[in-house]
Amino acid sequence: MTFSGSDIQAKKAELTAAGAFFETEEVILDGQACDAFKHAAKTVVEVLNNARNHGDLEFVVYAGKRYTYNDFFAEVDALAAQLQGDFEIEKGDRVAIAMRNNVEWMITCCAALLVGAVVVPINSWGKTEELEYAITDCGARLLVCDEARYALVESRLATLQVAIIVVPTSDQYQRPDNVALFDDVISAGTEQTYKTPPVEPEDDAFILYTSGSTGFPKGVLHRHRSVGQALMNMMFLGLLVAEFEGGPRAYRGGAERETPMLTVPLFHATGLLSGLLLPITLGQKVVMMYKWDSGEALKLIEAERVTGLSSVPAILQDLLNHPEFENFDTRSLMRISAAGAATPAGLPELIDARVAQPSRSAGYGMTETMAVGATMSGALFDAKPDSAGVVSPIMEIRFVNADGTSAAPGEPGEIELRGVCCTPGYWEKPDANAATFTDEGWMKTGDVGLLDDDGFLHITGRIKEIVIRGGENIYPGEIEQAAFEMPEVREVVVFGEPDQAMGEELVMVIYSAPGATLTETQVRDYLNTRLAGYKVPRSIVLWPQPLPRNASEKLHKLKVKEAYLGGAAVA
Repeated sequence: MTFSGSDIQAKKAELTAAGAFFETEEVILDGQACDAFKHAAKTVVEVLNNARNHGDLEFVVYAGKRYTYNDFFAEVDALAAQLQGDFEIEKGDRVAIAMRNNVEWMITCCAALLVGAVVVPINSWGKTEELEYAITDCGARLLVCDEARYALVESRLATLQVAIIVVPTSDQYQRPDNVALFDDVISAGTEQTYKTPPVEPEDDAFILYTSGSTGFPKGVLHRHRSVGQALMNMMFLGLLVAEFEGGPRAYRGGAERETPMLTVPLFHATGLLSGLLLPITLGQKVVMMYKWDSGEALKLIEAERVTGLSSVPAILQDLLNHPEFENFDTRSLMRISAAGAATPAGLPELIDARVAQPSRSAGYGMTETMAVGATMSGALFDAKPDSAGVVSPIMEIRFVNADGTSAAPGEPGEIELRGVCCTPGYWEKPDANAATFTDEGWMKTGDVGLLDDDGFLHITGRIKEIVIRGGENIYPGEIEQAAFEMPEVREVVVFGEPDQAMGEELVMVIYSAPGATLTETQVRDYLNTRLAGYKVPRSIVLWPQPLPRNASEKLHKLKVKEAYLGGAAVA
């Protein structure tokens, strides 16, 4: 099916028109008018209580255990009763969660929301100082953590002054003094009741911590309204794609309902939405693993008839390249997408070879927008696979030059966003808020991009990453993408280093695919066929190991640059 940008805009207008299920209306938020889905859930409490209607449908499969929606909410209600009772959690109190993906994470999140608390998901990959910072920064009244995270903060308990519930991961775990065990709390709350306080759309629901590359992360506030709008936006995309594919895709390979496999952390906005809140809204079944194992994943895909998988490219490659992939029945897989990092050469072809008629997806969003921005899947992805998709109908976007003027149409500029899903600000960070938000409510993203003639968003780089060489602005993202076209390149980052003559010179650091042979000359020769001469890096470094990543699984460019300037890289 062929279609144009005007076709997409017309369909968006039709689907959001008065009387439509995805009708949009104007709302006033913090003094600014913005569009919002009229029929979206006003609070996450509404989402959760509606989900009780899914009853005996299976909700979660994890570590050999199966939970129906009834099973799940029985434990949610028991924990909520204890939170409100013994732990005296009140509306607005912060409840921090520091665990690997598990059912207890989900139960805690839902229970805390149902007693009016603000949920604070903490990066479970953090070390002691990072966990301590987040717990202290948000002023948590309660920390629910697994055994491993408790071991990290145990020495800081006197400083933290926070109540703690621990989820043991070993049968022989001995309960420390002044700490409650999760199962004991659930048991104590089984016969208890609680009352959800009045929760308004503008009340705080979450504080999500960024994965910033410098200093400690910032807490991003999100209200109940923005979460409901983000969920509706995800459903809107599904319908928009179906309109260009002749209708919804039929389940296959024995699948009878939507069954995503969760491989991204629940402490990310994307994981929180796609792994918990969207499935609970739509009555989906979620399949989780204790830790990633491609062989185990294949067994689960076959046994549970998994329909969708979204993960970082490295995990997708690990799965699709498994030597026994063909021995498993993976026909149920319909949707597969790479997120969190640039797509390496060969991965789209590998997906096509392994998954019949896959619905691939991509998008652009951030913690500050509850992952809302631009997105595409299916036929829309196939139309512009190198883009970030079409802009959400509930998000305004503009592109700004360094001097504050508007970028010319089709020309790159800093992306600024405004909308109902944007954070009202960073938790207790007035300086960061002043630097990020304009008086008119626009949020400066630090990303550089443009809209093409068909209305698709393209991300070209980061403001802070722009390299100015001899007066020319160079966007590292463009050069990285060119290098990714080489099948031998697994990971790549480009940055600038000081140069007395040119101001800055370009440096490229590459980690090549295992087993590949790659030389600096090969890379340089290839780039010379793809880029203007001044964009070809002066220094091309072959790194001996995978490049460092941050908590969002994005390449940590600053750490690579620091290591290179410190002489750690090898040519």
